[in-house]
Amino acid sequence: MRFEKSSVISRIRSVYAALALFVTFAASPVLSAQVQATAPVTTLPQYQQRWDLYGGFSYSHFNPGAGTGVHANNLTGWNGDATAWFKQLFGLEFSARGYYGTIEVPPNAYNVTKSDMSEHLFLVGPNFRLYRRENYAAGFHALIGAANGSFDEGFKDTGAQPYQVGIYNNKLAFGAAVGGWADYNLNPRWAVRFTADWQPTHYGYAYQNEFAGTAGVVYKLGSLR
Repeated sequence: MRFEKSSVISRIRSVYAALALFVTFAASPVLSAQVQATAPVTTLPQYQQRWDLYGGFSYSHFNPGAGTGVHANNLTGWNGDATAWFKQLFGLEFSARGYYGTIEVPPNAYNVTKSDMSEHLFLVGPNFRLYRRENYAAGFHALIGAANGSFDEGFKDTGAQPYQVGIYNNKLAFGAAVGGWADYNLNPRWAVRFTADWQPTHYGYAYQNEFAGTAGVVYKLGSLR
């Protein structure tokens, strides 16, 4: 009798073990799907790369002098950035920017009416990726460095200097950029980026409150892991 009772108990245990194994295998796809569905946005593959490399078209609105009759002009050019991400939220950005345009020189005794100009900035600073979703990302950066302005192309061989008509002389000056950016992710490696910055510089004896914007593409590479 004890032998039969022990055999029945053993069979019941075997049934329970088989049932538990079946439930485990049946539930595993559901549990896996639930984990994926509830995974935090910080695990998205779009933000697992170490480097962002950016290149694009740039624009700025710049006043090349403090003199009477010197008007702000529109400059166009290029923008190249590299951001090394230490975490998905925080990285260090390196930025190089080039702007080109023509200064309308106010009436003067030197018969200079126009002067081609250029400005190049080399900046570095923190970059924060504050908003991260599958298709969109947005952030904020604060960069500081140097601005190299060349304003005298139209004054060469005239015996005059730009400052004599209220335009800044050529100078390697302070430069910065503070602003925000937004990405549209095409896939985990590529994105389209738009950036708008307040870009102060310090030519002459005054600060210039320059606006700058850029649009281009981002390529992501490396790994944070």
